[in-house]
Amino acid sequence: MKADLVLKNGVIYKADSARTIAEALAVADGKIIYVGDNNGVNEYITETTEIVDLQGKLVLPSFFEGHTHYTKATATVVGINLAGMNTEAEYVEACRNFIAARPGIKLLRGQGYLEACFPGEGPHKEALDKASTEIPIVVQAETLHSLWANSKAIELAGITKATPDPKNGRIERAADGTPSGCFRETAQDLILNALPDFSVAEYKEGILSFQKMAHQYGFTGAYDPWLMAGGNSIKALKELEAEGRLQMRLRGAYWADPNQDSGQVAALVTARDEDNNGDLFKINAVKLFMDGVLESVTAYLLQPYTAKAGRAPDWRGDQIWSTDNMNKVVAAIDKAGMGIHVHCAGDAAVKQTLDAIAYARQENGPRDARHCITHIFLVDPKDVVRFKELDTVAMTNSYWAQIDETYFVNGSYIGQERADRTFPLNCFFKAGVKVANASDYPITAVPNPFVGIEIGITRIAPDNYHPWIFNYDDPKFHKPLWPEESADLKDMIDSFTINQAYANFIDDISGSLELGKYADLIIVDKNILEIASEDIGTAKVEATYFMGKKVYAV
Repeated sequence: MKADLVLKNGVIYKADSARTIAEALAVADGKIIYVGDNNGVNEYITETTEIVDLQGKLVLPSFFEGHTHYTKATATVVGINLAGMNTEAEYVEACRNFIAARPGIKLLRGQGYLEACFPGEGPHKEALDKASTEIPIVVQAETLHSLWANSKAIELAGITKATPDPKNGRIERAADGTPSGCFRETAQDLILNALPDFSVAEYKEGILSFQKMAHQYGFTGAYDPWLMAGGNSIKALKELEAEGRLQMRLRGAYWADPNQDSGQVAALVTARDEDNNGDLFKINAVKLFMDGVLESVTAYLLQPYTAKAGRAPDWRGDQIWSTDNMNKVVAAIDKAGMGIHVHCAGDAAVKQTLDAIAYARQENGPRDARHCITHIFLVDPKDVVRFKELDTVAMTNSYWAQIDETYFVNGSYIGQERADRTFPLNCFFKAGVKVANASDYPITAVPNPFVGIEIGITRIAPDNYHPWIFNYDDPKFHKPLWPEESADLKDMIDSFTINQAYANFIDDISGSLELGKYADLIIVDKNILEIASEDIGTAKVEATYFMGKKVYAV
């Protein structure tokens, strides 16, 4: 067979089980037909073959973003993006300027304010009122677990001092009980449900914007764990694929309602069967929120929060799913042949989810389910090996494994000892767990995987990306967080490539540079296998190939 494309004279990390390094690679019809040395590739070359002389540059499998919100990030494309700002004054001025530049605007929504800027009761509506009292202003925190609204938005939603906190949610209030402007967890829905959804056209704009950015960082796949069955976002995804405008594999999960029982699963299965009519976009799981996050004192913990968290003495966070209901819902999802993708920040949330997976296996028998627990701020050490025993993927967020402003806020809520043991990573690798990695974009506003790889190794915020640090020169931010959890470089690369492919059931066609797989790969300007760990985050993608076609080049 003759090649359409040949890469030679390079350092090609295959990400196969032996972690082989090759020199050359040949592609035909989008798939790899040869990978080996320079001499061997010559027989695949014809006068029509495109030849790329790598000149010693590094080639890696392309990355897969295993937990990202490529649909919810639409708010940062058609609305306002507050990421990178660190003061209330900056946020308000940005909103004021956004509105001033758009005469006739009827609603401003967006994302990205930093929770650490507003410890305790969160931001106030009076600040956003300085930007406008004429139109609703609604912005979500970078965590997506809190929301900031102005007076007009609160009025539109009909929320008053008499409005009770919803289950697993909290309306922050002034001394007289009136809403102060910050809404936690499910209380966000009181505001969001009063707003119109983005249109299909707006979602398309947001998804295509994400795709363009993703290619720049070397991603040819992404997983959105927060899709609503029958919603405009899914319609947009299906239309984009039908129009031939998707140039990456997009996967997703439907959202499951903790207030409903296992009867809801039948409708999700029906929706999956209707939505999975394409090759590039597919639904393969159901998302469950087991708890919140430490920053908003809603992560579900085995031991109570400290008094500084400002809650009841025995407060352990939000247990969003009751044990019995979760067990039955997870078993029904598993029996239907779907996976679960569960948000777990606290160690109690992780434990309950592992228990639910064990229950499902007992009820249904073992199968190749590849269930996934994501985030894992804290874990009971005894539960690490259970990930391996239950064939559960640990979808970590190494981007956050550093000492930053949020670390100090969380430390005040959970105590120094627990704060120092947040974001476990290497323990999972050592236990033989399938470990994947994700940015949770737009929570991490710049989802550069080289930054994620660097932090996974150093456990220190890099000098080229530290949005959660206000004074980077302060020495306290240059100490590693839990250095024993520093991971190996090749483990980190695999967590963005072949392990992600495994988590998404595409490891037979992508994730590593092996014969018969699609040529999903990137060319990197620096050999991260050789440079200092603290320089890895500065590496850049020079070209991204998806199914053998170049989709990005410098």
